[in-house]
Amino acid sequence: MKKRPSLQDIADVVKVSKMTVSLALRKHPRISEATRLKVEKAAVKLGYTINPDVSKYMSAIRHNRSDGKGLPLAYLTTGKEKGAWRESDTERHYWEGANKRAKEYGYYFEEYWLGEPGMTEDRMSNILWNRGISGVVVSPFHQTLSESARDLSLKFNWDQFIAVAVSDMLRSPILNRVLHDHYTSALTVMKSLIELGYGRIGLCLTEHMDLTVNQRWQAAYRVYRANHPIKRIEPLILPDLNAVAIKQWAKKNKLDAIISAETRMPQFFKEMDLKIGHDIAYADLDIDLEDPRYDGISGIYQNSQMMGTGAVDLLIAGIQRNEPGIPEIPVVLQVEGNWHDRGSTPNAK
Repeated sequence: MKKRPSLQDIADVVKVSKMTVSLALRKHPRISEATRLKVEKAAVKLGYTINPDVSKYMSAIRHNRSDGKGLPLAYLTTGKEKGAWRESDTERHYWEGANKRAKEYGYYFEEYWLGEPGMTEDRMSNILWNRGISGVVVSPFHQTLSESARDLSLKFNWDQFIAVAVSDMLRSPILNRVLHDHYTSALTVMKSLIELGYGRIGLCLTEHMDLTVNQRWQAAYRVYRANHPIKRIEPLILPDLNAVAIKQWAKKNKLDAIISAETRMPQFFKEMDLKIGHDIAYADLDIDLEDPRYDGISGIYQNSQMMGTGAVDLLIAGIQRNEPGIPEIPVVLQVEGNWHDRGSTPNAK
């Protein structure tokens, strides 16, 4: 049986070190273009092929020799401070789900923060590549969206990475991504409130929330009310919500129920001197069953850990198929939520 060509065989032909051959085949910036071309030519002539699994494994060992955690993946984050995303219950669940699933595959996540002093997108791309990391999960951007600022982009050398985005916020490039099924969730909330006897239902969101979910909540709300005999109330969508604006809107439209995904809503109701579930019903589109702030609040539990799980499933599938780069036809995986009636939406019949 013919011996498979090795890095040393290529080094002997080109008359360089084995390390130079290894770096050249990985297109490392330390190696001149002339040397790289000689190495690549010799590799082709000898019939050398890289085993992608071995290559990634050796890169991981070189980067972290003794931790025994497996192969590294990158969890790319943004924000004014490192770890600011942990203040969000939803995003912590993404991270928890992703970490758990990664371990099941023999991988682990390292957080890479784009806000590091002096960090650029090009530099981050090179850091991940030089550390032997080929799998990247792009977490939701911590940037306020508006109609004039919603086209977020990330300029990496994408041909070097298999990447999956969590959320729809990244507009360029369009990667494989995992989303909550916001449209179905809003339909579920509307259906639940109608069945409970509510007929004057209003949706209020910040402009950022509306754009973050690609206006799916608003679309579902409009479609549902157009196809059912209920009052057509225009949603309240503002750059920022406040108790005064919500109270005026609710009074004008004689609302008996409000839908939102704003964590400040319980405080707004206090400022409006309205008791949730007594003076007016309230349903939240993103409750956390473990967070005491949502005690007694009805709404949608988004199953956010499954978003992280799904992101890793897509990522590992791409790694196993060795499919780096921007997908020609992006795959979108959606995770459905569950309605929980927890007191803020009593039966109004």
